[in-house]
Amino acid sequence: MEEELPRLNGPARLEDIAQRVGISRSEVSRVLNGRLRAGRSVGKAKQEEIRRVARELNYQPHQGARNLARGRTDVIALPVEIPHNAPLPPHYQEIISALTLVFHDHGFRLLLAQLGENPEAALTRLAQTRSCDGILLTDIRMDDPRPKLLEELHFPFVIRGSAPYPGVPATGIDNQAVGRMGVETLAKLGHRRILCQHIGTGYVAGYWRQRGAREAAETLGIADTVQQDDSLYGEEGGYILAKNALSGPNPPTALFAADELVGFGMLRAIAELGLRVPEDVSVLSCLNTRILRRVYPGLSVLNLQLEVAAHEAGLRLARLLRGDSIPGDQVFIQPVLDDTGSLAPPR
Repeated sequence: MEEELPRLNGPARLEDIAQRVGISRSEVSRVLNGRLRAGRSVGKAKQEEIRRVARELNYQPHQGARNLARGRTDVIALPVEIPHNAPLPPHYQEIISALTLVFHDHGFRLLLAQLGENPEAALTRLAQTRSCDGILLTDIRMDDPRPKLLEELHFPFVIRGSAPYPGVPATGIDNQAVGRMGVETLAKLGHRRILCQHIGTGYVAGYWRQRGAREAAETLGIADTVQQDDSLYGEEGGYILAKNALSGPNPPTALFAADELVGFGMLRAIAELGLRVPEDVSVLSCLNTRILRRVYPGLSVLNLQLEVAAHEAGLRLARLLRGDSIPGDQVFIQPVLDDTGSLAPPR
């Protein structure tokens, strides 16, 4: 009968297994990690003994050491810019949950990294210290230096969103289609005086969204009565913008908001002015977060499918890091109209 091995204090180490079977620690490591040397490693009987002792000791490999030996971390970084004393923007709920799931399914962990005041230095540090295997970029600006920097560092990355120039792997919503669809949706109901509140044109998403809205207005012959504004943002910005516009001469009959928080501000302004939605004013918003679909009364939205875009962008990067070939250019997700009651023809 085989003698029972004594219990060890603390987790078992390679040295413990080596001592029990009477061979070197390095040879135990080779056997357990599948790095046998042809004609030089121990025989099959000793290999089986090593594996048996490892099971009996409940040996668990040190993940950090394994990653160091492989030259990998199994970590993908999502760098973000979060101002001090400010909450994480709501749309990151969609992005983080989708990325966490897709990375887990492919053997990676998500690292949320603050970019701080010097994004280029933070990215360089992430890449050169090998704190992660790849980087997912988001919130891309028109003059964003980050894609070029990572290309020069030969560090794997994918953009979640719109690419600033051709030939960059990116997956995100088609913002030109968002701007165009917003104006077209309201125009089909008969609206001509439309106020579009947008993301700033300093962002690639904002540039294309405004361009799409302008093109739609010109095609429909209503360019003179469709206003575009990106000077104010957030719930308070939407409130101020809507209250000023609706209190002035020739007020808009429809409002198009860049996201649901702006839309909530617009709804507050409309209520304070004694107007009704949609009888007096139609409101169409872009939707970023699933939880805000539960508000009542409903806010009609262009669903930006952020969870779908984040999943697909994350999947592209995970496949790239696993050695698969991926498309090297922009892939677009199309918006979907969810009309939940805040749209109607103008009075």
